[in-house]
Order: sequence, then C-alpha cells, then structure tokens
Amino acid sequence: MPQPPSKIKLPGSFLRVGEQLPVDVYAKNGFLLLKKGHYVLTPEQRERLMDVAHGDAEEVAVRLERERLDRAAQREREAATMTPKNPLVEVGFMAGRLEAVLLHGLSVPGLAGRLEEMAEELLQLTQRFRDGMLASLFLVPVKSHSLKVATLVALLGRRQGLEPQRLHSLVCAAMSMNVAISQLLNQLGSQRQPMSLSQQEEMLAHPVLGSAILREAGVADEHWHMLVQTHHEQDDGLGYPAGLRADEIHPDARLLALADLLCERFHSDAAVLPAQVMASLFRGELGPFAPALVSLMIKEMGIYPPGSFVRLASNEIAVVTHSGDKANQPRAAALRKVDGPPYADVLLRDTRQGAYRVLEPVAAATAAVNPAYLTRLWTSRLG
Repeated sequence: MPQPPSKIKLPGSFLRVGEQLPVDVYAKNGFLLLKKGHYVLTPEQRERLMDVAHGDAEEVAVRLERERLDRAAQREREAATMTPKNPLVEVGFMAGRLEAVLLHGLSVPGLAGRLEEMAEELLQLTQRFRDGMLASLFLVPVKSHSLKVATLVALLGRRQGLEPQRLHSLVCAAMSMNVAISQLLNQLGSQRQPMSLSQQEEMLAHPVLGSAILREAGVADEHWHMLVQTHHEQDDGLGYPAGLRADEIHPDARLLALADLLCERFHSDAAVLPAQVMASLFRGELGPFAPALVSLMIKEMGIYPPGSFVRLASNEIAVVTHSGDKANQPRAAALRKVDGPPYADVLLRDTRQGAYRVLEPVAAATAAVNPAYLTRLWTSRLG
C-alpha cells in the first residue's frame, strides 16, 4: 500500500494574521485542521496553530523554494534599477536590525522569516560587492559578530560553489548561531572578571538552546539546525556540546567554526593585524583545521584583505580596496605619507609597480583617518 505523505511542522512564515494559508494544515497525527486558502483571523488563532500546525513535507518544501526564488528574483529586479549601493553603509544598517532581532528572540514576530530575508539580502550584497563586503569586516564599527561571520561564510560558500539552498542555510545559521546568548555576549563585552559558572553553563548550552529557539520560531530547515547545533565542534573532539570528531562534523559546520574564530581574532586585539591572523592560520596556530579549508580561507581573504592597511614603497600609508591578480599585489588607495598629514583625497596606487609595492601591513590607527571617510571607495556596482 502507498505510504501516506509525511508531515512536517509548518514554518511560522506560513501562518500570518490576515493572510490565507498557503497549504493545507494538519495536526501531527494527520487530522486535517484547515484547508489551504483559509484565513488566519487573529493573533490568538495563530498562536494556537503555531503549537500544532503541520503540513505535507513535499508541499512545504516546494512552497519554501518558490518563495526563496521569488525573493531572489525581486531583489535582482530592484538591483538592476536602483542607484549603486554602498556595501559598508548597508552592512551598518543591517547590523542594527540583526542585533535587535537576536536580542529579542521569540518575542520578534516572524523571527524565522526576518532572519531568512536578511540572509537573502546579505547574499545579494556579497554577490555584487565582494571586495566591499570583505572590507566591511574591518571598517564597519559594529558589534554584530554574527553578521561579520555570516558575511564571511557567504563569500566562502560562493567560492566553494555551494548550491543556493545550502548556502542560504549556512548564512542563516551564521546569523542566528548566537540567538540564545545575545544578552550574555552583551554582558561579557563590558565584564572584566572571568565568566561565572552559570555563564559558562549558558555558553556551553547555547548551540542546542539556540536550535530549540529557532524551531519554536518556525524554522523547519534541518541543515540550518544542524549547523547551529555543531558550530563549536572541533576535529580533535575538544569542542562542544557533543564532542564530535573529524568526519562526524559536517564540512559546512567546520567552515562556520573557522569563520567564527577568524572574525573573533580580527577584533579581539587591535594590536594583531589581519595579515598576522592569516599567517597564524597558515602556520596551524589557530587549531587543527583541514588544509583545504585553510587554503580556501586564504584564497578568499588574500595576504592583505580589502579594508586592511599597508605601507607602500612610496612611504605612503594606504588602505587595500580590492584584491589583485596576485595575492601580494592588491589594489590600494594612498591616504598619507608616513610622516605627513592625510591627503585631501585618496590617491589610487597600482601595487604591481615597484614604486608602490606593498612593504608591510600596518595598524588602522596608522592611517589617521575616520573609517567613514573611506566608505565611498566601494560605492560601485562592481565593488
């Protein structure tokens, strides 16, 4: 006999007050509750449905894919007609929105849908402004660690050629991996003493608790859940919460863990330069990451990542704007002489020329300019 269609819990985005149901709604036991096209009339009705509503798994998957494609097509149409965006400005706006969503968690209406929409927006930005988005990791003064990690994994996933749904899940996981500890991270940011025992326990539990919060919010994407649950696992088995080892860890979770670690290292100590972090990664000093994963990261970031600062053979301090054909020959914009005041305007330099070759990385403070002054360097459709 043919098997009855399998049921899956409906995402919260399928249950919106004042809107028609996009699919038939069933109880978990398969009993039909509401037909497709029925309206969700009140917030109370929605809350009751959120606890019990299931749908045909295949129909839900088709609907989710259609919605994703529709959103992507709409953004492409908008991108074709709008004036060029500035990726660093857009990241600043998005950081504030994401932090508010994560801080309030389940009290945010349509939490899952909002995270997915921001993930799609971020993917569009990384597709249009690859170098500008890399620069945002260093030049946008926001505390949103999750957004920086999501930006990096979006770029790395594209370089790997991940299929769209898998990449979407990866970016969603990066954005939401810390949803269970947003308040704790804010506390730790201003806390001078070591973590208390209760704080340590909260930290160790956050991958599992974060997944539970997302499930309650209507996230039905199991790849998303798996990545949130395992983003702190390590190949040597010393990670948490399950102590998984090597092949037990999904490659996307390893990628997420490395991006998480690097973004933390980039900003934990202003005295450590991005180039020095990348060198530590190459030497294996940041942990036992697979050589292929390390190579992927270095190819994407380069020796001198966009948004970092360098000293040129012309004795000028410059900001790297774009990757070059060779890892040690990026495109750069000179900001000042080492011993002089900032220029009235930036001067573009071709580091392939001996007179302007890169000599060494330097700290951002050496540039003696406000990062906001530099954002216009990436206002371009090709940035």
